[in-house]
Amino acid sequence: MKKLMIVALMAIVATTAFAGDSPTLKSILKAKTYAEAESLLKSGLSQLASPAEKAKAYNKLVDLALDTFTKQQAVATSNQMAEQYGQGKVEQYDTLAMYNSIVKAFQAAEECEKYDVMPDAKGKVKPAFHAKNVQRLVGHRAHLINGGIFYQDKHDYTNAFKLLSMYVDSHDSPLFKEEVAKTPDENLTNMAYYAALFAYQNKDYDNVKKYANIAKTDEKLAQDAVNIKNAAIQATLQTRQDSINYVKVLEQEYAENPADELTFGMLLNIYTGLGMVNELNTAVENKLAADPNNYTAWAVKGQNAMNAQNFDEAITSFKNALKQQENPVVLTFLAACLLDKGGAAEDRQSGKAGGLTQAAKDQIRPLYEEAKGYLERAQAADPDQTQSRWSYLLETCNYRIESMK
Repeated sequence: MKKLMIVALMAIVATTAFAGDSPTLKSILKAKTYAEAESLLKSGLSQLASPAEKAKAYNKLVDLALDTFTKQQAVATSNQMAEQYGQGKVEQYDTLAMYNSIVKAFQAAEECEKYDVMPDAKGKVKPAFHAKNVQRLVGHRAHLINGGIFYQDKHDYTNAFKLLSMYVDSHDSPLFKEEVAKTPDENLTNMAYYAALFAYQNKDYDNVKKYANIAKTDEKLAQDAVNIKNAAIQATLQTRQDSINYVKVLEQEYAENPADELTFGMLLNIYTGLGMVNELNTAVENKLAADPNNYTAWAVKGQNAMNAQNFDEAITSFKNALKQQENPVVLTFLAACLLDKGGAAEDRQSGKAGGLTQAAKDQIRPLYEEAKGYLERAQAADPDQTQSRWSYLLETCNYRIESMK
């Protein structure tokens, strides 16, 4: 009897260990379309017996989505060959279905991965679908870019963002990151920038910040990325307290990375906008103490001195900024300070003598001639005056130089 009980117990254990798929999973695996399988999975997810079953169900969605994509892509490729070589005929295909299906395939694969790497009843992790999904999907990441362009052309920025953000996110997702890391992704930062741009169009400001931060790691895109991030932030600042709260965020970011010139510039801009003069001056002086050749700090110091009509300090600061970088705005500001300094000297000399002596004119004229030189440099750097309005000041210089003769 004891032997019989042991045999019966072993039979029960074996039945449990090798139990087949649950009825819910079986129904999902029999589905013929993505919509049917997805509906069954959503309604029956809690009825699936284990993470392994859930992974298997989501993998079925990957199968069905890829099947639709492959069929539509095959027609699109055949059409390209027909148009290019004049062989075969052009057939209708569903572009929306093609790009929607590749999105669904990636989404389902990520869900599959989530359950696929969960430990089993014995605490062991044995992914059943990871390698397969990486192999069959990683090459299709490029189609997420193609889809983003397709939707951009249609001004559908919601779907354009969906595909491009998926491309960027897949770069570091647990499913793909190991494979993607094998070769440099030359499209990553560019697609991140456009994802930020489309998020801005959709007024999805949190995602603007997320993808702009990725894009700004590319030196070529850094300024544009910061500009769009700043625009998104400005759109969310409704009160002065919002702005002050954001200052704290920027201060923290800058403290963590003092070499980040873009964050430093944003911090100075918001200090200026909020009238936080002491904080602005402290930030500038601290930067110059650490980096005496910092262009941004010298330029801002010059602008502050100019606004305070401290022209000597402004002139010195702008000249120090120009040693680091030629900029038409700084050139124009510097010329304006020289003009104002000359004008103030004219007022003083005229008041004393009832008019300017030739000696006074000879003393003042070099200020206007120096200003003219800087304005001519601004003209050469910015002939269309897209950055600075130098033309009026240049006319003023020429007039004053003539009056000093």
